[in-house]
Amino acid sequence: MIGPSGRPRGWSVAAFVLGLGAGMALVWTFGFVDIWLRGIPSNDFSAIWAGPRILAAGGDPYDPGTFRSSSEALGVLAPATPVYIYPGWVAVILAPFGALDLRAAAIVWIVLGLLVASAGLLTFLEVQPVRSPVVHALLAFTLVASEPGIVAFYSGQADFLIVGGLAFMAAGLSSGRLGPAGVVGCVMLLKPQLFSLAAPALVGLELARGRRRFVYALVASAAALALLSTLVVPQWWSAWLTYVPAARAADLRAATLPNAMRDVFGAAGAVTAYGLLAASIALAFRFGRSRAALAVWLMVSMSVSPYLWVYDHIVGIVPLAMASAMRAERSERAAILIALAGASVLTVAATLLHAFPGQEHRTLSFNGFAQFGLTALVVLALWPLRREQAGPGARPGRS
Repeated sequence: MIGPSGRPRGWSVAAFVLGLGAGMALVWTFGFVDIWLRGIPSNDFSAIWAGPRILAAGGDPYDPGTFRSSSEALGVLAPATPVYIYPGWVAVILAPFGALDLRAAAIVWIVLGLLVASAGLLTFLEVQPVRSPVVHALLAFTLVASEPGIVAFYSGQADFLIVGGLAFMAAGLSSGRLGPAGVVGCVMLLKPQLFSLAAPALVGLELARGRRRFVYALVASAAALALLSTLVVPQWWSAWLTYVPAARAADLRAATLPNAMRDVFGAAGAVTAYGLLAASIALAFRFGRSRAALAVWLMVSMSVSPYLWVYDHIVGIVPLAMASAMRAERSERAAILIALAGASVLTVAATLLHAFPGQEHRTLSFNGFAQFGLTALVVLALWPLRREQAGPGARPGRS
């Protein structure tokens, strides 16, 4: 079948697979697979696994009196907080991983994450009216071979699942499959701090567009997870809210713009950064109910997150893909340039920031410049579409 660009539709899929394969080859060649394997006993996934493991064994990962000693007994990464660092629904829904030994769970986790992320991203790109093989290849490569992609890989973080879930959600919104889109949108609950602005903006946008089925599915699914976690671990809310958010937000090594500006320019830099973040929020409001608004809110929401790490930056590939897809409808060249610029930020710029000032000062904060740079890129790329309302691609929906 021939697409609007005059190329066979299979070309874009082949380009995506080629880009993904090239990215994985780079990960393998530079030894990151070995780093992941050696790090399983003490990487971030070991800390993620600890909560479900303790829960599966009949313990309470939200008991500040026992959590640290229970984690120490498991031999995993020492916890940064007195209770399990993720919300209660994470410990509950990951219970099947807790039933596995750490190594088996880590293998299933990384394979599942890569499959979900790549399938979600490809699905989103393929439901778009215009498909660019170059964009497909660039984004697939960036998914696994960028600085945040590599760090997410060897640390065993959850961000690949978030990428895949967001991409599937965006695909559902584009194709009118609103019920499934709402359900997978609950992936935002894995790291709710990243979506403090995007989630309410998303609900508001879809209500304004009359697509209540999506909102009902999203809210019902989120409520079900919250209720389930409360029934299983009733005290998790108070324990988690007491110990986790403030401690994480106080970590000045986090890869946020205020931390980066503070490390370079001192207190004045931090104040300037907060001004830039406020300006980005104001610009996001300028997009109103336009079809470009969600991509902008996703990026801005991550930028203003109180705690954000290098691996979390890979989530920005979804709004980058959304921006490229929307611009491709008018100009494939513009779409390629946007994807190339975003890929360069996440691969070249982020790697340099991590390798030089980051290593010298022993902090990841400088990568906050790369994340905010990607936010600025998406806002700039979509600025011409800020008054363009959702078109035929955003159909009223079907279940």
